[in-house]
Amino acid sequence: MAPRKPKADDDAASTTSTDVPSVLKPKTEKAKVEKPPKSEKPKVAKPKAGKKEKEKVDVEGASGVKEKSKGGKKEKDTLASVGKGVGEDGEGKMGGKDGKEKVKPVTGEEAMELIAAYLKMQNRPYSATEVSLNLHGKVTKTVADKLLKEMEQNGQIKGKASKSGTGGQWVFWSIQDPADSASPEELAAMDISITTLRDCLPTLKANLKTHTTKLNTLRSALTAFELASAVEQIRAENQAKREKLRGLKEGVMKTVTTEEVEKVEKDLKYWAAKRFARKKAFENLEGVLRDGMTKEDIWEKAGIEEDVY
Repeated sequence: MAPRKPKADDDAASTTSTDVPSVLKPKTEKAKVEKPPKSEKPKVAKPKAGKKEKEKVDVEGASGVKEKSKGGKKEKDTLASVGKGVGEDGEGKMGGKDGKEKVKPVTGEEAMELIAAYLKMQNRPYSATEVSLNLHGKVTKTVADKLLKEMEQNGQIKGKASKSGTGGQWVFWSIQDPADSASPEELAAMDISITTLRDCLPTLKANLKTHTTKLNTLRSALTAFELASAVEQIRAENQAKREKLRGLKEGVMKTVTTEEVEKVEKDLKYWAAKRFARKKAFENLEGVLRDGMTKEDIWEKAGIEEDVY
């Protein structure tokens, strides 16, 4: 038996069997979408400071020099502003949605001066939260905490943690100047002044009590409008009484003598006693004659009405 002919390779078979060229598909290029160029925002040119602003800066610089030379006066003004209360003069306020004025907080040197003046005026320890609360939001809690720690590190004020270690609350107070201590003569004068004021206190309390009583009396008294109404009412009553008196004098109305009044009172007492005796006799007789019937049934059948007197 003759051997079989070997099979041709796949590549040779494909080339020999099919001579038709393969169909080429056209390449489709995707249209590129071009993005519009970014619109450049026009740069706003800052106006240059004019002569007026330069003059203002110069004036402020000159005033700053004067304020440094007058440090005591500036400190007094700061203490006065703190004593009056934050926002009393209407500065540093913003209108809120509900119509109430909102305090505008301050920062930097102004806040530091305000805190230092407040601590010196109060002369007692405060925490950052208490300082912010007592200044009515003029200095926020965060700013107060930061500035107080900076001032304590710079030696402007004193500070101490309420608990040793971490987690304790810090309190701060103003540094007391030893030069502010009073001399023995000043202390003696203060003692004399205190004694004098204590002696005047009882008299002032008595005067206060007297004036308070007088004030309450005046407040409870009638006003001018109420007095005018009362006067008109009294005049009307007097006019009515005059008319009645004139009728009595002219004999239009019949007068009653004292003898007639006594006679009527005597008859009233007599007949009142008779009425009581007759009522008692009637009740006794009714109790005897009533045979298994109630009082209401008998009175309803007989047509008797109960005495209303």
